[in-house]
Amino acid sequence: MNIKKIFSLALASFSALPLSAQIMLSPCFDSSIGGLTDNNMAIVEGRLRNVISSCGAESGYGGRFVLGCKVAALQREVSGTKLIQTLEVTFTIGDNVANACFGSTSVECSGIGNTEGQAMTSALKNIKGGPQLRDLVNEAKFRIIDYYEKNGRGIIMKARTLITNHNWEAALFELTQIPQECSHYPEALKMMNTVYEANLDHDAARILTIAEAMWAANPYPENAAAVMATLSRIEPDAACYPKAQALIKRVETRVKAINERDYQDQKAMEKAQLSMERRRMDTAADIEKRRLATIAAVEKARIAACRDVAVAYARRKVQINNYYRRW
Repeated sequence: MNIKKIFSLALASFSALPLSAQIMLSPCFDSSIGGLTDNNMAIVEGRLRNVISSCGAESGYGGRFVLGCKVAALQREVSGTKLIQTLEVTFTIGDNVANACFGSTSVECSGIGNTEGQAMTSALKNIKGGPQLRDLVNEAKFRIIDYYEKNGRGIIMKARTLITNHNWEAALFELTQIPQECSHYPEALKMMNTVYEANLDHDAARILTIAEAMWAANPYPENAAAVMATLSRIEPDAACYPKAQALIKRVETRVKAINERDYQDQKAMEKAQLSMERRRMDTAADIEKRRLATIAAVEKARIAACRDVAVAYARRKVQINNYYRRW
């Protein structure tokens, strides 16, 4: 996992966007129709994520609080050469861990096509929320925020343990669930930054250990270029960067002492040094860009990066309950 790279991409993507406070809802779809294709399922998930955004919330994956959706076919009509499919869409919001439904509302949508499949796909694309669902989301916000007010401390303690065990992704998953409206959010955000720094330092320390072992095993000019190339992977803002620089100087000194005239090794070493210097300069440029960027843009970028990592973790690891299907 390269949190630094994800953060840089997020900063570029989100620096112009306003920072907003949102609760997170994970879309969960249950269809009693049967026979839906993978494409149909993907369409519904996309529509649900749009519905969540339109209601002023943020869509997540594998979270505790969900927007459940059940779709049932009401009728199918023939109009000339076309088929019209009408669906009933029932939305529910609740706690999918405690099996607690906060409320539900239903809407109808229709689609038209030359075949049953086309009509169904068209109808699914027309799934929308509406005022009643927005009211339901607004009511649910208070219960969701209340949950995190009562349990935020425990979530943060759990995340701290995960960080100690170097389980960065799981820690981010826990921390990104806490909404910005919650009083525990500032501490959660601070811990997200801790994960970023800890992961960076952990990876850098591992690379430094490899480079030290390589040089200890073969401290001669023919191995210098490989050692220098390994060290060039260490980010300049890592805690062990000074140690990496010190090892570079030791390698340089020994190589020069052994063979001042070894042109090829010297050129290889200079190339690796140049690579590392460029990384240092690039990082300095990145720091200057971040300094010039607004605080809100940087914060949003880090939040986005952390949530991207958390979503990837949830898709691989989090088991989603089926309680919402019975609401």
